[in-house]
Amino acid sequence: MQSLNPQTVPLKDINLIEASAGTGKTYTISLLYLRFVLESEPALSVDQILVVTYTTAATKELKDRIRLRLSDALMAFINEDTVGEYADFCENYERIESILRLSRALLNFDEAAIFTIHSFCQRALKDTAFDAGLAFETELLDN
Repeated sequence: MQSLNPQTVPLKDINLIEASAGTGKTYTISLLYLRFVLESEPALSVDQILVVTYTTAATKELKDRIRLRLSDALMAFINEDTVGEYADFCENYERIESILRLSRALLNFDEAAIFTIHSFCQRALKDTAFDAGLAFETELLDN
């Protein structure tokens, strides 16, 4: 198994982030999310970037940390940061386009597709109920 560098890993591949507590999973995911917002062509909206985790607490933590990362990056671009955490981003991405993408992502962040496994499955079933021949009010039950 290779180690994952969130700043250089190709975004076109599928990457599984699996690690013990306290090893930087949330940091890595939030950085990858930022890269998706800044690098995707065509630009992706926050409801097109799927993040799935195990627990409700982890989902809340991810949402908070991703929102904070997007906000911090936006401020770095606005202030033309050359020495902080986002200096490389400010140097390597077009400033106005990045400000627009980050502003749009933050404005629509309540629609971000960040789910627990169960809530993602519930949403997928609800969104495709007609095509799947299911009742529209299908509910997942715990074992």
